[in-house]
Amino acid sequence: MSKAVMLSIRPKWCEKIASGEKTIEVRKTRPKLDTPLKCYIYCTQGDDARRLRGSWGKVIGEFICDRIYKIDKDSTDFLFKAGGLSVYKQAAEEKCGLCVAMTDDELHGYLGHYQGYGWHISDLRIYDTPRELSEFTGLRDTRFGAAPFDIKRAPQSWCYVEAM
Repeated sequence: MSKAVMLSIRPKWCEKIASGEKTIEVRKTRPKLDTPLKCYIYCTQGDDARRLRGSWGKVIGEFICDRIYKIDKDSTDFLFKAGGLSVYKQAAEEKCGLCVAMTDDELHGYLGHYQGYGWHISDLRIYDTPRELSEFTGLRDTRFGAAPFDIKRAPQSWCYVEAM
């Protein structure tokens, strides 16, 4: 049994990921897994879901997260840290090809004055036919190891699932 992660992502950001405009998914937490790890994209329902025509409320694709960056909030700029290298958000986007696709105000509104994590999106694969949530098996940690369970609702932010 191999662990993967399922991320709930709003339709606006799903579109940016699918188009390649967004290459970093920002989260307040990170999984306790080593990279690279497989991630499934669950497109949430919402007011902006109309644009995706039937894909909302479903798993629309997957990617490999090959690196997770720490995002620290400095007084005015966001600082990405990885392997001893620190890069400010603007430089990360311009020079390193990392694209958060969020304004500084959106990033600050989400993270506030706290540390976050930038999950790098690589090997993106968008499904021709979105998959139902019920096709996936969730995994929860117990004192005996990972225990499978049926997923009945989408994760609030992300959850562990069995890799398919």
